[in-house]
Amino acid sequence: MPLRLRWKLAVVTGAGSGLGRELAVGLARLGVRVVVADRDLDAAERTAARVREARVQTWTVQADLTDLTDEGDVRMLGARAHDLGGADILVNNAGGWTAGDEQFPHAPAEAWSRTLDLNLRTPMLLTQLFLADLPAAPGDHGSDGVPAVVNISSSAALATQGYGSPEYAAAKAALVRLTTALADPDTRRRARVMAVVPGWIGLDRAVAQWDAMSPAEREGLAPLVPPDHVVGVVLDLIASGRAGEVVDLPGGRRVGADRPD
Repeated sequence: MPLRLRWKLAVVTGAGSGLGRELAVGLARLGVRVVVADRDLDAAERTAARVREARVQTWTVQADLTDLTDEGDVRMLGARAHDLGGADILVNNAGGWTAGDEQFPHAPAEAWSRTLDLNLRTPMLLTQLFLADLPAAPGDHGSDGVPAVVNISSSAALATQGYGSPEYAAAKAALVRLTTALADPDTRRRARVMAVVPGWIGLDRAVAQWDAMSPAEREGLAPLVPPDHVVGVVLDLIASGRAGEVVDLPGGRRVGADRPD
């Protein structure tokens, strides 16, 4: 991994736990300074403590990214990055599906619209703020691996079978298309927007659910994707990925950007 990422500034959303925490720590181990954003401030502080073990600076921001009614927390996060000199890396990791009886088409729009906000509109707005905060001259950072945006989608985006939270699947699918659409010439001159589409990630809760399944229930399911594998792919994209590149895990199939043989 290139040393040129050292001392760059990354914003990671949903970094208080799970994959977001692993991504923040992975970036820190490359010497990247990290803004840890999460609606749970205590969880964000625990992640920040792990980031500091890598001897890099870190900041925590408490931000609820599930409701864009007034866009306040999202814009506050963008302003914090600006105050720190501007982010070089944005990882749109925060996400979640609609639980219980609040799902489309059985509930009114206000019940499931927060899922659309969290998984699509928030990454769109943060990416817009990120791009607006970049130097006016295109290519200022192109030689050192940044600026870069990585969107964390889900295998629900590419599946064709029924799914329990249709609005989540639709939002994640739109996030993939947003990523490829932002490979347009104007955007790619300023930053590389890329995405990872992981299957079921082997975090603690998923492992517990997997262990509780019978062999028959596991039959036909893809194995859990190791979190460090996802982190490694994200870091690889930041270091050398191409604008519009989308990596489908666990297989590693790359779509959305031409790569040299």
